[in-house]
This record gives sequence, C-alpha cells and structure tokens, in this order.
Amino acid sequence: MPRQVVKFKSIKTGSLPISLGRNGEMQTSGVIIQQVGSEVWVQPMTSKGDAGRCTVSLPADANTLREMAAVMLMTAEELVEPKCEAAA
Repeated sequence: MPRQVVKFKSIKTGSLPISLGRNGEMQTSGVIIQQVGSEVWVQPMTSKGDAGRCTVSLPADANTLREMAAVMLMTAEELVEPKCEAAA
C-alpha cells in the first residue's frame, strides 16, 4: 500500500486539532497512512505538511481495519446535524 495522505479540509472551530508527539504538541493538518510490513501506521501531519513524531501502529488485518472504519463511519454519522423538516 503506498503512502496515503488525508488532509483536513474544513475545521469548524477555525483552528487545527492538536496531536501529542515525541517533541510535544503539534497542529495537525491531516494524517499519513501507510502499510509498513505487518502493520499499518497512522501519523499526524504537521501544519508544514511533514509527518509528526508520533505513530499509531495497527495490525495489517483486513477485519480489524474494517471494524475501525465502521466505528469512524458511525462517529461521522453522529456528527451530521439532523435536517429540519418544513412544516406541512
């Protein structure tokens, strides 16, 4: 799997989220995801576009990654504001 980058497009608060890495806190403008051997690494991307000094290592297992994706999708759905229905 080649290195994939997910950039944060819009942040409602107007400021970037903060990640905690080896050298302290960093503004996080996205994440870098890549498979390294039997692991999938997720790293924060700094405001300068570099990989931050922090890595979350996940097993390179399809079922585990699908389960994580499902939880992220459920979280995303909970963030969607309910649509107001017009009075009939």
